[in-house]
Amino acid sequence: MDSNTITEASVADRVKAECQKVFTTTEFLEVIDESDGCGAKLLVTIVSDEAFNKVPLIQRHRKVQKVLKEAGFGMDMIHAITIQAWTVAQWEKKKGC
Repeated sequence: MDSNTITEASVADRVKAECQKVFTTTEFLEVIDESDGCGAKLLVTIVSDEAFNKVPLIQRHRKVQKVLKEAGFGMDMIHAITIQAWTVAQWEKKKGC
């Protein structure tokens, strides 16, 4: 494999690392590669009261998308992304289901 080739694990790991840099106070942060090996479909879960309390859902998604865009993760690398950006209370409620 060419050293410039990005594996699905490295894409998920790099996305997580970028999110950790920006969303420093998180209760939970996870990035899962849901693709069939190409790393182009990700599920990102970020739980942070500091980042998301009283922030509308669309603005939460835009915050995460901005981080990824500024880090160079474009459509050529990530084709589909599911963003779960929750406060701690929302996350606890989801876990309790």
